[in-house]
Amino acid sequence: MSETEDLNIALKEFTFEEEEGKSERQALTVSIPEVLDGQYGMYVWPCAVVLAQYVWWHWEELRGKTILEIGAGVSLPGVVAAKCGAQVLLSDSAELPKCLENCQRSCEVNGLSSIPVLGLTWGRISPNMLLLPTLHFILGSDVFYEPEVCVFVCGADFED
Repeated sequence: MSETEDLNIALKEFTFEEEEGKSERQALTVSIPEVLDGQYGMYVWPCAVVLAQYVWWHWEELRGKTILEIGAGVSLPGVVAAKCGAQVLLSDSAELPKCLENCQRSCEVNGLSSIPVLGLTWGRISPNMLLLPTLHFILGSDVFYEPEVCVFVCGADFED
């Protein structure tokens, strides 16, 4: 049995609709594979849904733009951005290969298998980072869940 077959995967559907009174564009439904696992990036976090809805509402501003989602996990905002016509790159820690595999799985389930999934670890320079194209936007939701990451990235200790 392969490692993928050992995973307990559940597909969760999310539907995004226009704000009331806006255009009559059809709703978008995406499926996200969630894995019963202790790693943070294996299931949808609450702010990812909020960011994905924001992306859906602002689709015209994102169409044709190059976007990097950091700490993508299951990649809900990035998948929505790609469905809106953005050129998307998804990333999560290079130290979490199962998370990166599930990120790719999210793309495949939504017919977006050509989206690059990159291992980028904060604080480390890597070839993946050096090869990034010019970015118009960087998306990130629920990325400061560990205090030491926040101290590293923001230079401030929010626990004190």
